[in-house]
Amino acid sequence: MFRFLLIALVLAGCGEKKPPVTDPTDPANLDPKAEFAAGVKALGDGGGKVDYAGALAHFEAATVADPTYTKAWYNCGFAAERLGDLPKAESCYRKAIENKSDYAAAIYNLGGVLQNAGRAADSVPIFRAYLDAHPDDLEARNNLVDALSAAKMYDEAIVEAQEVLARDPKNVGAYRNLSRVYYAKGDYSMSTLASEKARTLNDADPGIYNNMGVTFLAQKNEPAAIGQFNTALKVDPANLEANLNLGYVALNSGDYPLALKCFEPIAKDNPANVDIQMGYAIALRGNKQYEDAEKIYDALLKQDPQNRTLAINAVMLHEHYTKKFQKAAGILDEHIKIMTGKYSPDDEIFKLKDEIRVLEKKDADAKAEAARKKKEEEERIARDKKRLEEMAADIKKMEEDIAKYTDCLMTTRPDVMDMVPMVIEQAKPVIAENDVGMVGDMKTFVDDAKTQLADAVTACSAAAPAPEAPAPTPAPESPAAPAPAPAPVPG
Repeated sequence: MFRFLLIALVLAGCGEKKPPVTDPTDPANLDPKAEFAAGVKALGDGGGKVDYAGALAHFEAATVADPTYTKAWYNCGFAAERLGDLPKAESCYRKAIENKSDYAAAIYNLGGVLQNAGRAADSVPIFRAYLDAHPDDLEARNNLVDALSAAKMYDEAIVEAQEVLARDPKNVGAYRNLSRVYYAKGDYSMSTLASEKARTLNDADPGIYNNMGVTFLAQKNEPAAIGQFNTALKVDPANLEANLNLGYVALNSGDYPLALKCFEPIAKDNPANVDIQMGYAIALRGNKQYEDAEKIYDALLKQDPQNRTLAINAVMLHEHYTKKFQKAAGILDEHIKIMTGKYSPDDEIFKLKDEIRVLEKKDADAKAEAARKKKEEEERIARDKKRLEEMAADIKKMEEDIAKYTDCLMTTRPDVMDMVPMVIEQAKPVIAENDVGMVGDMKTFVDDAKTQLADAVTACSAAAPAPEAPAPTPAPESPAAPAPAPAPVPG
């Protein structure tokens, strides 16, 4: 499709720029040229960061200040389209066309917005009215062919394409559009023929290779189709159609990394394209980026709540991957409510609710079983840690007994003296490493060694001679009587 998303960057006012005022409630305080210039700047003029929401606010302010500011209306539509707000984009483009009936870029973009909104038939009279005044505008006529094809008005589309070729026999776009029309009609041989003719005229047009790839897919020749899509992407790595088609081929084959590589370049600039965004969400899901996928589904469900495929894919994300069963059921309930009376009672979509309940029960049971096993494991580890502590105490006591009764044990129970130290040496690493996995087997050997050592120690204790009684302490001798004092000598 020939579409032009033109930003009139060169139309910003000259001279000193006034500070923008963004309050749209008082037009008297707004300078439309300053607002327009601020909007252009927000779109990345000069290499800055693109801010579509900010740009939209400035362009809307410019139109409030000056409702005849045609290019502000056009850029307002451009920013709104980039944000995925198709109703606002349509309104802005229509305002631009009201101000300037032959504003080709606005007409092309309005036609694209209507087609993206599933209203291709509404774009047909817009292109016809423009062509009545500009019959030689072949780009506009090719856009009309595209609109007619999207509206399934195939015979009229072929007539218009032939009119383009009558005026310009080498018009590549006309042959490319014919290829699409014939494909839509199921005439794959004519579709291939038109693509081949377009390629002879311009072998650097990615759209030609994309169309050939789609035709090969319809003929179930997937390898040839993939080859054509890859060729298109070599010519233009950001080509929307080739990325979209190869992305879905990759999804169908389960090659989620390739699908993500295809959808990422085109998803950011096409927020309102449900096919692109849904493919991107599925690719993210396949790469386990569940939160990012969920955000896309939430936005798409607000934009297109009646889309059955979208609703089912969003349910699948939460049913099988995030395990948010209540959210899955809520999405399904809301979709069924919106589509009241449009599904037969036996439609498969009603069985999804029962499927969600079954999976929710299985998940709950699995979680309960996992919790039970986890608790059992924690209890077992606690028991084994206690057994390790007990075993450590036993080892310490056994080492003390061996040290105390070494001589007796070597004489009376050499077998115990061979076995017990060996068991102790084997048990020490288990204790040191806190190896709860080995404690069960090791404690069996330790308990047996402890029992045998205890019996041997009991025997050694019984055979030991009684200690000799200490010799009695002799009684202390009585002190000698003092010698009698000599008689006094008389004088």
